[in-house]
Amino acid sequence: MTQRAVKSVQSFEFRSDFTLPPAPEQPADPADGQLTLTGPELARLLSEARSEGLAEAARLESIQSDERLQAVTLKLNDALADLVILARHLEAGAYEGLDIAASLDLINATAQRIIDGQGDLFAER
Repeated sequence: MTQRAVKSVQSFEFRSDFTLPPAPEQPADPADGQLTLTGPELARLLSEARSEGLAEAARLESIQSDERLQAVTLKLNDALADLVILARHLEAGAYEGLDIAASLDLINATAQRIIDGQGDLFAER
């Protein structure tokens, strides 16, 4: 038998279950430009992004709905103001015997504005 000289000795960690030792964790190098995430961290980030996106979409939809209702309200207020003018015009016309063509035009325009406004108020969007 030939004998060799022992140059170095490595320690051996004995395990009764014969599994490999856990790999040492290497810290992420910030200069590397890579980011490592675990499954739960990624799921949490995705959940946060989704909830923020849904909240932003709901906020934008609410703003658009408010703007639309504001525009419709202004149109209906104008129509109601026209009705007041019409009532004054009819009252003055009854006393002075004025032509009713202007009154009929104002009635038709006001009715159209009110009907259009109601359609906008109850439109499903």
